[in-house]
Amino acid sequence: METRLEMKKVREGIVNGIKIKFANRLMSILMLKKILSASLATIMILAILASLVVFSSCSIISGSNDKDEVTLNLLRLGNDMPEAEYWKSLIKEFESKNPGIKINYDDAAIGEPMETKLNTLFAGGAGPDIIGHGIISVANRVEAGHYQPITDYFSKWEGKDDIMESVLANGTYKGEVYGLAYSTTPFVFAYRKDMFKEAGLDPEKPPKTWDELRDYARLLTVKEEDRITRAGFAFPMAAGNFVEFDVFVFGNGGRFVDDNGMPTINTPEKAEAFEFLKSFIDEVNIPYNSNEVNPFIKGNAAMTLINNVALRPMLEDPDLKDKVAIAVPPYNKIKATFSGCNMLFMGSGCKYRDEAWKFMEFALTKEQVLERSKSLNIPITRKSLVEEFAKLDPYNSVRAECVEVGIGMPRTTWSPRFQTLRNEMVQKVLYSKLSIEEALNEAQNKLMEEIGQ
Repeated sequence: METRLEMKKVREGIVNGIKIKFANRLMSILMLKKILSASLATIMILAILASLVVFSSCSIISGSNDKDEVTLNLLRLGNDMPEAEYWKSLIKEFESKNPGIKINYDDAAIGEPMETKLNTLFAGGAGPDIIGHGIISVANRVEAGHYQPITDYFSKWEGKDDIMESVLANGTYKGEVYGLAYSTTPFVFAYRKDMFKEAGLDPEKPPKTWDELRDYARLLTVKEEDRITRAGFAFPMAAGNFVEFDVFVFGNGGRFVDDNGMPTINTPEKAEAFEFLKSFIDEVNIPYNSNEVNPFIKGNAAMTLINNVALRPMLEDPDLKDKVAIAVPPYNKIKATFSGCNMLFMGSGCKYRDEAWKFMEFALTKEQVLERSKSLNIPITRKSLVEEFAKLDPYNSVRAECVEVGIGMPRTTWSPRFQTLRNEMVQKVLYSKLSIEEALNEAQNKLMEEIGQ
């Protein structure tokens, strides 16, 4: 009897042990299942989050058609509405023809807003893929590692031999092509045909040389006693960027930089330009600051040097029809003028270079160059379009010639500092605070010292 009871207890113990082990095994399985479920859930969440990350540089996003879509970011200099609308329209057309590429458009005002925005983006590793910027940015942005060369694409481009040499030079640095122009702003010589007639001058024959300019200016100046009421030739006496002086330097065969990238401020060409201006400017000019409205625009001057864009409203004013004309600026040795230039650059962080170049190439086709000239009044940059461009406006041949003979700011890292020193130098000479020689040497020495030479 006792044996049976003992056996029963043993069996019950075994069963209970099995139950406990089974229960423990079951609990382990359930816990493992929860862990696996949680891990799977975590993996799924991370996957979803990863899919929602938007890359600020070139990125590939999976579309609904399971095809990869490349997204490029474009930042353009200038926030003027007409040009912004043009670029948005161009982008829309490009995307419709290239469904695998999307372009995000942005812009920033000229000056500090643009520079701050670019610096911030590049510092954060989110530099734009395509950048629309000016000549003065070339050297500094290249040296900062913000622009990458596009020489390999340019050398195979169908339009490479059609771009005006002066325009191509603006985007070339140390033998590499970095930028290609989409917009130029040449300075033109503007004059009043009605005032020419009044002074007994032929309105179809503007001055071509420095001597003619001086003679015409004296004839066209109107005075009341000792006060000039109408300037024969309007020239700024202070400026944020004294490119009007540069026009005379360039027309005298001068440059501000040599082949080695060194400044050449105190050379005979600049001294001669100053001597010419000083020989007559006080007799014929109504002093003004370049940040103010040019007296020519106000109707208080017979001749001036002016940005093509700034003059446009006057040329289109019906009240001034056949009264205002433009020409290539008078020169002493060679035909030349100052010309600003905005170009498309490829950002250094852009990984999808082929797609970026495809957009740049599209924006620079003959069709788009001509469209910009029509909708934005921007002079053409392709030699093959000069004739067609000239048919759009009687003065377009002059604008095209000014682009062809146009010269921009020095493509050097010291260009921004040069601009400041040049402005100070011109003012000191015009107001006779320093002699021509003293002012030229002071500017040259200061710049050489600052660049460590």
